[in-house]
Amino acid sequence: MYKSCLNFLICAIVNVLLTGCEYHSMKETNVLAVIDIKQQLGKYQAIPASELVSELKYIPLETCSDCLVGEQLIDIFVTSTHIFIEGSSYCYAFGRDGKFIGKIGRIGHGPGEYNNLIGMTVDENKKFLYLETYLNLLEYSWDGKFHRSIPLPPKADGTLKTVTFVRDGSFIGHIQNNTGKEKYNFLLFNDSGQVIKSYDNHVFLDRPRQRYMPTDWAMRPFRMEDRIYVKEIWNDTMYYLNEQNNLIPEFVFNLDKYAFRKEMREDATDQGYMKTDGIILIPYEWLPMVGIPDHIFFSMNVFDASTFDISFPEKPQREISIPAGVQSVRAVDGRRPLGLYDVVNQQTQLLDTDPISRLSGLINDLDGGLSFWPRHYTSDNELVDIWQAYDMKGFLTDEYFNAHQIKDPAAHQRLKAIVKELKDDDNPVIVIGKLK
Repeated sequence: MYKSCLNFLICAIVNVLLTGCEYHSMKETNVLAVIDIKQQLGKYQAIPASELVSELKYIPLETCSDCLVGEQLIDIFVTSTHIFIEGSSYCYAFGRDGKFIGKIGRIGHGPGEYNNLIGMTVDENKKFLYLETYLNLLEYSWDGKFHRSIPLPPKADGTLKTVTFVRDGSFIGHIQNNTGKEKYNFLLFNDSGQVIKSYDNHVFLDRPRQRYMPTDWAMRPFRMEDRIYVKEIWNDTMYYLNEQNNLIPEFVFNLDKYAFRKEMREDATDQGYMKTDGIILIPYEWLPMVGIPDHIFFSMNVFDASTFDISFPEKPQREISIPAGVQSVRAVDGRRPLGLYDVVNQQTQLLDTDPISRLSGLINDLDGGLSFWPRHYTSDNELVDIWQAYDMKGFLTDEYFNAHQIKDPAAHQRLKAIVKELKDDDNPVIVIGKLK
């Protein structure tokens, strides 16, 4: 009897210890994990890519007159067989070898046609691709065949954007609070456009009239394991959607005095401008947040760095486009520092820029290439970045390589061969980082 009780007690203790080892993001608790930006501002670290990825593979996208990507990328989605690239007026499908497969849809007003794209989401199980417009979702198979148009659900005066596939034919989208009085901020709806669940907006604004502000946007949701994470750019809290379709707060970004306060969102002129000096928004609206099981990659949009009482990482200087006859000037890129949150150890790091190029990201100590920063996380445990050909040609010189650590000489030689073949006006190169 005594031995049985002792064995039971030991098993119970072991079970408690094992349960306690689960990391924070996998538990539903009332305790928010704090991503402490305020304490890390001014403390920037050069983090090597080799800490997270074992190798980098490069996929130059085929360049032809029918598939010119350009710079204005909205979204990228990589599967085991396809690479989908979306801009405002196109969606291209490439193979994993970079060969152009075809265009998804086309400009027009007929079935399967669009005038302006604002997002893209994928159902990998059914191999469906959904292109988002202001009016609907357009469903295609991965071979480009148009299936149907899914109407967006009715809403008030806000704009429904950042629509993302969830599961079982359901989607979640964000309603911009343009009027300041929107009842809901997120909607979960099915593939018939019917609302499954509405999520209450708790912050109402005193605005004299309707405004269309990027500061009212939400980030494009990301998937981390089986969870979809959502966050309004102005809000400090990030939520995930659980199996019961509830939004559960899990992470909070501590910005302290640099947060975008409610009164600032209300204080807009008739021209639509508002005073945003000295604030930080997370993430930068054009650089998606990415989550993997043990880390979250995020960006920050800093408004007027000169008004802060702390420093930011040095940025590269580039020539800017100016009208004819105006004296040439140089401008510093906008301040968009990057951050890495360790979910397991609950630690926040802000990244320094590369000492030579001053580009942001993980310092590429694997093959000596450009800094690496993920824009997408695949179901094959890969991180995806995209580099412009002219950046690779311009930065990756012998001087650059000599100033960087190179842990994989063979990979370095493969990278040099790719750079040699590139032309400045070629399509971008997809960079795949295999997670350790």
